[in-house]
Amino acid sequence: MRKIRVLKTPPGIAEKYIRDQWMNIEIPLATDEEIKEDPPSDTSIKTQNAGGYLVLKKKAIEALRESGKNEAASFWESLPIGRYLRFGKEYCEII
Repeated sequence: MRKIRVLKTPPGIAEKYIRDQWMNIEIPLATDEEIKEDPPSDTSIKTQNAGGYLVLKKKAIEALRESGKNEAASFWESLPIGRYLRFGKEYCEII
């Protein structure tokens, strides 16, 4: 399973201290099957990270929790933003 590792604080809607919590987090990429099963809507992922890597919100939150980043995980859980998050390519690497 391909993953990304977040290397720099990504832009987004959260306060910077919440976005900083993504640093060094490894998140599985959404698979073609997951995307085909439940395609992202344009409105759910239009962000400054357009054109970046698509991940399941649930798996991203799990990765935060596994790293002890519970405040950031709770923040993302509380947002009604759909099933996916997107991370700009310039902020991540494929691992």
